[in-house]
Amino acid sequence: MNYVSVIVTYNRKKLLLTALDSVLKQNPQPAKVILIDNHSTDGTEAMIKESELMNNNLFRYVRLPENVGGSGGFSKGVELALEYDADWISLSDDDAVFEPDYFFNIGKVAQENSQIKAFAGTIKLPDGRIQLDQRNRITNWNYFSHQAVPQAEYRGNFEIDLFTFCGCVISTELIKQIGAPHDDFFIWYDDIEYALRIRLYSKIINVSQAINTHHTHWVDVHSTYPADWREYYWIRNRTVTVKELGRNRLMVNVWLLLFIPVMFTRILRQSMYKHKRLHAMYVHLVGTRDAWIGKMGKNPKFLP
Repeated sequence: MNYVSVIVTYNRKKLLLTALDSVLKQNPQPAKVILIDNHSTDGTEAMIKESELMNNNLFRYVRLPENVGGSGGFSKGVELALEYDADWISLSDDDAVFEPDYFFNIGKVAQENSQIKAFAGTIKLPDGRIQLDQRNRITNWNYFSHQAVPQAEYRGNFEIDLFTFCGCVISTELIKQIGAPHDDFFIWYDDIEYALRIRLYSKIINVSQAINTHHTHWVDVHSTYPADWREYYWIRNRTVTVKELGRNRLMVNVWLLLFIPVMFTRILRQSMYKHKRLHAMYVHLVGTRDAWIGKMGKNPKFLP
């Protein structure tokens, strides 16, 4: 498998060298590993420049002049990856640590399925559980509701509709056809939107034996409401995606009109929003409004 690996980082230097090492030690090795540093402020730049990585011809470090979020970072990374003569481009965050045979396993399945232009692998949490919310199937193609693939299916390979940018591998040929990820989403939903664009042209196969460990603090959002600032971007970017890619235009317009009334009703009724109802209403209202008026990119009101 001839591939370029794109990794985007922001203020996570503690794990970064391990994540990079896990890609550089793959068999087969990548043609290039491009690290996009989203203007980290935690000493990432100094750490990288003082490391042996700078002497490795496979490694390329790019520090952006400002933090443009994951979406901007991946968009830039894909743009740079296309400079190399590679058949595939992989995308991952700085908290993904790959098993040594990750790309070997994906390459083997890709060789057996030449008509498939995108692949993903199994994402596990540090405690060994499969992080099921990383690989999903669409249940409604108008407003993109989805559900996680059941754990039982991980006994073999399976088709998915949606992945996160945590170990996905996409054909360079297809990327040239659909373009790079949107650079103005800032964070969240950029990977879902990209998977939806891929699904217009190709199926996506999850290779269950290709495993990486996602070093993240996982929260079950279906039973817990963390009132996270990032929710604004999910709401805004999902609304934009529904407007652009929803299949049945009548049903899309109905969903767009009813989204706020339905969500406000849910927020008022469900106990997980208790003590956070005003925040939830505000985020949903502002996110939806900004999607309608085309206010994209980083919003200074919604930052850590």
